[in-house]
Amino acid sequence: MTRRLPHPLPRRVLCSLATAGLALVAAPPAAVAADTVDAHVPNGTFASPVAPDNGTAAGHTDWSPDTTGVVFGKALAQHPLGYQAASLNWNGAALSMRTRLWGVKAGSHLTLSWDDSPGVDRRCTPEQLKDGQTYNVSLITAGPAPDPVVTTKGTDTVGTANWTTGRTFEFDATEDNPMVSFDSAEQRTSLSCGPLITNVTAKQTPAPADQKIRKEQLPGPKAYRGNDPLEPGVAVDDCEGSATNCVFTVDNRYSYPYYGQTRIVGEVYINCTRNAVVDDRRMENTEPPYDSLTQYYALKGTPLVPSRSDISQSRPNLASQVAAGFSMAGGNSAAMNTSSPLTWSRTTTKQLNPTIQPGEMSWIEVQPARERVVGSFANARNKYRLDATFDVPSSSLPDRYYQRTGPLTDVELKRCGSARPTAGTPDNGAGPDKRLLTVEAPPAGVPTRAVPLSP
Repeated sequence: MTRRLPHPLPRRVLCSLATAGLALVAAPPAAVAADTVDAHVPNGTFASPVAPDNGTAAGHTDWSPDTTGVVFGKALAQHPLGYQAASLNWNGAALSMRTRLWGVKAGSHLTLSWDDSPGVDRRCTPEQLKDGQTYNVSLITAGPAPDPVVTTKGTDTVGTANWTTGRTFEFDATEDNPMVSFDSAEQRTSLSCGPLITNVTAKQTPAPADQKIRKEQLPGPKAYRGNDPLEPGVAVDDCEGSATNCVFTVDNRYSYPYYGQTRIVGEVYINCTRNAVVDDRRMENTEPPYDSLTQYYALKGTPLVPSRSDISQSRPNLASQVAAGFSMAGGNSAAMNTSSPLTWSRTTTKQLNPTIQPGEMSWIEVQPARERVVGSFANARNKYRLDATFDVPSSSLPDRYYQRTGPLTDVELKRCGSARPTAGTPDNGAGPDKRLLTVEAPPAGVPTRAVPLSP
C-alpha cells in the first residue's frame, strides 16, 4: 500500500544513508572572517594618466570626478618611491576626489593608507606651505561616519615636497564596495596650491559569509559605471550582448559548497504485513538553479524569458561568462575542462531498494549538494561592473539520500487492522439493487419458472 506524504513525519526511529558517490563527503565548515587581506584601490598611485616627469596631466583615471584636477609627474611630485601624485587643489578650485574600494562587503573592517605632502606648484606662497595644508578624509555613507581632518607637514621652500608616508583611516564598511573621499580644506589665496596625495592602499578584515541567506531570496544585484551606481539591467544587457563582453570573477571568500534542506521525494510505503518487504523504486530528483538576477527581474515585474528561473536559458551569454569564471576559480586557467564544472541544473535518477519491516512505514529524503557562487562581471571598455550571486547544484559534493523508517500512527494501525472491504462488494446472489450484473426482464407473455437445485 502506498500513499503521498505532504510533509515530514514527526517520528523517526531508524535511518540509513546512500550517497551519489563512492564516499561520504561532508560540506566544508562555514566561512569565517579571514585574516587581513588587500582591498582593491584602482589607480592608487595615480600612474594614469602618465604625466611628463616635470609636468602635469589632466584628470585621474578611476577616481571621481575623473575630468577635473591633475596628476603631477614623478620628478615634480618628488615621492620617495617615484610615484605620481594628485593635487587636491587645481585651476582655482578646491577639489573632492572619490573612489570605491571594490570587493568589500558590508561589515568588513578597513584600514585605508596613503601618503601626503604640501603642494609643489610654483604658484604656492611660503605662507600657504609653512604650517602644512589641510584636507578631510571621509567615508561616504547615508548615516554618521568618521570624517578626520588631516594636515600635511610644512615646508620652507616653494616647489619642494615634504612627504608623510603611512597615513591611516580605519572604519567599518556600511555597504558593499564603500566609497571614500579626499576633500581639500584649502581656501587661501592661490586655489591651485593644495596638498598632494598618492600611494592610496587599503586592507580589510572581511566580514564572514552569511550562510543563512536562502537561495530563494538572494541579495539583489548591484551595478556601477565607474564609481557611480547603475541600474543593474543595463549591465545585464551589456554582458549578454556578446559572449566576450564581460569577464566574471568569483569571490572565493563568499562562495562555498553546502548541503541544502532535506526534503521528501517519492511516496511513503506502509507495511501492514507480517514480513519484511523490499520496495523497488526508481527515484528522480531535479535540482534547479537560483540567482539574484532572475529574482531581481521577477521583483520588478518583468521576469526573464524564455525561462523565469534558469539564467542559462534566458541569458546564455551571461551564463557562459559565469561558468568560465567559475572554472578559472577552480584552478583551470583555460576554462575548458574541469573536474567540477558549474552545473546550472541537474536531474538525478537512482534505483533504490529500501526494506520496510512489519508494522513500519518508510520514505526517502534527499539532501541536495549545492554551490553558492558570489562574484562580479566587469567590462573594461565602458567601466561597467555588476555584482551578482548564483546558487546552483554542486558538482564537487554528492547528494545525500536517506531511507527513513518509523512506527505507524494510530490511524495507520487501525487501517492496517481493518477487515477486507468485502461486505459491500456487489453480489448477483444478493438483492436486485446490489447485483454486479443487471438481469433483463423476461419477454412479455413468456412464462418463467425457478427450479430449486436442492429441494
